[in-house]
Amino acid sequence: MTQPARELPPAALRAEARAALAARLDPATGRFAGVSSCAALLFLLDRARGGDDEALRLALSGLRRTPGDAVRSAAAAAAEAAVHVEAVDLRPDPGLEKTARAAVDAALKALGWSNGPEREDHEGTDAHGLIIATLARASVVLDAPGYREAASRAGELALDTRADAKWGTLVHIGGEDRPPAGLADYALLVHGLLELLAATGEKGWLHEAVRLQGEQEERLGDAADGGYFQMPEGAGRAAKKEGSDGALVSGNGTAALNLIQLARLTGERSYRERAERLLRAFAPDAGREPLTHLTLLRAAEHLERAASGA
Repeated sequence: MTQPARELPPAALRAEARAALAARLDPATGRFAGVSSCAALLFLLDRARGGDDEALRLALSGLRRTPGDAVRSAAAAAAEAAVHVEAVDLRPDPGLEKTARAAVDAALKALGWSNGPEREDHEGTDAHGLIIATLARASVVLDAPGYREAASRAGELALDTRADAKWGTLVHIGGEDRPPAGLADYALLVHGLLELLAATGEKGWLHEAVRLQGEQEERLGDAADGGYFQMPEGAGRAAKKEGSDGALVSGNGTAALNLIQLARLTGERSYRERAERLLRAFAPDAGREPLTHLTLLRAAEHLERAASGA
């Protein structure tokens, strides 16, 4: 029997999620209880861009209390920097800008790139892609050409070193084992390359993003139901598909945002259709647990804006 078509996550659900986040914010730490703070802050800043003043107030409350000197992974540091940069873009302010620059520099230090990304690092490709995106975005928002140059070098490093020598497909990390890339690796690296395109205007980054998106589709795409599996099948790995945010943002949510952007940049309608199928596939999960699917809710809003030409 044919299943009824699923609807996209509704706008009312996004408003409800914002209201629920207000109750989750811990004023002492700037964190959201039981929720990915990175995903929550990016969601709130997106809402603020649409005129939601309460979302902006909540986001700024969280940002001003985010500890900047805690020991963190490179990926977590890059995520924190990304959120601060987005806040400056939305609300230019000397204090926010100073904090954002410090957060970007802390992410570079955590990655071991304080003197520039001139060697292969030992972080996953997901972290590598996220720092590329953060540096590229920071170069525009903070008017910092040095960050743009570092982002370009990091992009070249990723494309040069993070491929399987035999098959040429993306890997999660360098070294001897070089396990295959998962969804977060593809999605965040494509995200980074698209931010590099915006920062530099160099079309080569778009070409590589399109190539990797195609590889992601081939290796991880769920042709039957839409969306992407977390890892390629094989070597004892079972197919598994998730839409929720974890320590970072959702791989499927980021993939949906990438597809919407690729549709705009290339004019290829198939990218938008894939984004719609992905969002419909996870709509029931987002409806049941919106606060663990904030990146998917962001993507639904971006899709709506794209449809309206906003």
